[in-house]
Amino acid sequence: MNKLLVLFLGFIFLLSCQQSHKKTIILSKASKNYIEWIEDENIIFLNAYTINNTDSILALADGIILTGGEDINPLEYNDTTNIKVCGRINYSRDTLERKLFDYAFENKIPLVGVCRGMQMMNVASGGTLYGDIPIEIGTEVIHRNNGEVMHEIVLSSEDNYYTNLIFPLHKDTFLVNSWHHQGLKDIAQNIKIIARSYDGLPEAAIMDTASHPFMIAVQFHPERLGKDNGIHQQMRSSFFNAIYN
Repeated sequence: MNKLLVLFLGFIFLLSCQQSHKKTIILSKASKNYIEWIEDENIIFLNAYTINNTDSILALADGIILTGGEDINPLEYNDTTNIKVCGRINYSRDTLERKLFDYAFENKIPLVGVCRGMQMMNVASGGTLYGDIPIEIGTEVIHRNNGEVMHEIVLSSEDNYYTNLIFPLHKDTFLVNSWHHQGLKDIAQNIKIIARSYDGLPEAAIMDTASHPFMIAVQFHPERLGKDNGIHQQMRSSFFNAIYN
């Protein structure tokens, strides 16, 4: 009987050890591409967009991804002129993602922002957005054309620690995908821009580590760049390192 008890307790201990390696990532709005980008046998995904009580899952978060999507309501950054150039506003998503960002910021939870997610990181930190890039900046660089396009971006920071959280080393120019008509305008004080497109638009950003240990964001879509792409791999690796360490 004692042997059975010891075996049972040993099994429970091993099971608890295995479970302790599991990490929970909350996506603001999940899709197949994001899950395939980050999936791992030790990762549990939660789709915040389909869960009514967000408070019930926040305490489980080991990492958060703010995903791409609709235009952010300009009233979120105290702008009324941009409303006329926005698409349909998703008020509940704005509220949800600001809540996710605030929780990650206050509790030092690793966070990745993609496209709209990078814009939300800036807005929630006190920054603003361009309402429509072709109108306000011009068409030197095409950021969308009835769908996704490709264009080059260049590093604008020489700080290898920050740039290597997103980009592979030993390169300063990268070809990325693009599907947006809004972008970062006034940059929040605690955000560092580390890459721009050739029209000057911010394409990659890092939260100053004095404010948060790991918040990175890009205006493009690493989850759609393919598993062999260096940025796709580098962001995934950096995010996992932040979650597990």
